[in-house]
Amino acid sequence: MPVITLHTYNTPNGHKAAIMLEETGLAYETRVWDLPAGAHTGADYGRISPIHRIPAIEDDVGGRRQRIFGSGAILYHLAERTGQLMPTDPNMRAETYSWVEFGVSDLAPAAMNLFRFAIRAPEKLPYAIDLFKDEFTRCLRAMETRLGESQHLAGPDYTIGDIACLPFTLLSMRKPGYAEAWPNLARWCASLEARPAVQRGLKAVG
Repeated sequence: MPVITLHTYNTPNGHKAAIMLEETGLAYETRVWDLPAGAHTGADYGRISPIHRIPAIEDDVGGRRQRIFGSGAILYHLAERTGQLMPTDPNMRAETYSWVEFGVSDLAPAAMNLFRFAIRAPEKLPYAIDLFKDEFTRCLRAMETRLGESQHLAGPDYTIGDIACLPFTLLSMRKPGYAEAWPNLARWCASLEARPAVQRGLKAVG
């Protein structure tokens, strides 16, 4: 039986954890929680993720079953566990930390809130839509500039910083005109999407 259980749903945040698991080659099983039905709001999932969000994993750490919740924490944990996709060079390591946190704290909230207010909200509030559209554009601009200087976000090598930012960016690049407007991002997305592990991770929960 796999040591790791991935608790997830078919969302960009869920894809981050699945991509990392596929990249590391670790054996894992997937438990899908039906978010639209509210399955993640109950006490069972609360014992795994106290904030009741996906993704989370359970892993055997130090001889006991350990929960790790949140996409950033999972990326750090699996990188430390395997020694993969986290540079040893201090400068690239610092860049990797920064881009993981950017993906978790800036890019993902901007993208999710733009979707909530522009698409899902029954009442369209122009202030909120414009705010998060500007925030999301600011994030894309930061990545576009960085990827004009470097092959990947942290430097020449592919790292968990790239995984933290890829799923939400992939969705945006599929919108009309985005690939033309953000050529460095489009190049980066295409190169990462061609990786077999990324393809498997994106399809892990379909």
